[in-house]
Amino acid sequence: MQTAPLALDQACWVNAAEAAASVQSAQPPTLADVRPRSLQRAAPIARALQLELSDMASKRFLQQTSVVLLGSGLDIAEVDQACRQLRQQGFVQLQAVRGGVRAWQAAQAGTAGSQPLLQPLDAQTWIAALGQGMHWTVISASEAMQRAPQAQWPVPSEQLVAVRVEGKERDAKLVAAIARAYQDRLKHVRHAGYAQALVVITDGVVSDALRAQVESTLAPSTDASKAGRSAAIVTLPAYWLDGGWQAYAQQVAQAAAIQQTANHRLQAPCGRL
Repeated sequence: MQTAPLALDQACWVNAAEAAASVQSAQPPTLADVRPRSLQRAAPIARALQLELSDMASKRFLQQTSVVLLGSGLDIAEVDQACRQLRQQGFVQLQAVRGGVRAWQAAQAGTAGSQPLLQPLDAQTWIAALGQGMHWTVISASEAMQRAPQAQWPVPSEQLVAVRVEGKERDAKLVAAIARAYQDRLKHVRHAGYAQALVVITDGVVSDALRAQVESTLAPSTDASKAGRSAAIVTLPAYWLDGGWQAYAQQVAQAAAIQQTANHRLQAPCGRL
């Protein structure tokens, strides 16, 4: 189940666009990629140190410089807690990028649209992210999920948007319904003091063509409410759960089985003295 939204330490977080601009300054910050090692190896970030959060405290040479942490975007609670502790230990110029590496890469390219808006997300990774204090909106196009007891839903009912489409042109109706739900949630992004994201859950595996249609409708919006400033791109991290509701339910069942086995006392073999 999703944990309660985490009120972020605002001193610890910086907008991706501001962080990207600071790299072009006369005294650019040190970039620290603190994602899991597997992600660091698979997609390294140019000019970034590859570190683990637990190793940061021992890097005393970074205390006297500006440091920008790049997380996965799904590790909100871990990065926020680490930043608080590190700043207390003398890393007073340390901040983390809101939205993680994906937001950073989009800001580096100059537009949020340069990166895929709809990211694939496996069930195990999402279950771990549910404990990171992020407020999730679930767009459920899964009939199996909608039939399941609410106690089995990973988020409260008010955070779930049920999409039901039938009849002809089902895919087109599904794309339109997901786009409407995304745009509706996007209106509230700037007014919350915590991180938000959205995930689309279907039944089983869907075609790449359908996913591409959905992504093409999730165009960034702009916020030009403050006079004299250029419009800022407003986006909401969006994911597509690989394998759908069935993959999530299977992962939960596996975790429950492991936990149940771990709580059992081992029996001594027959004949043992």
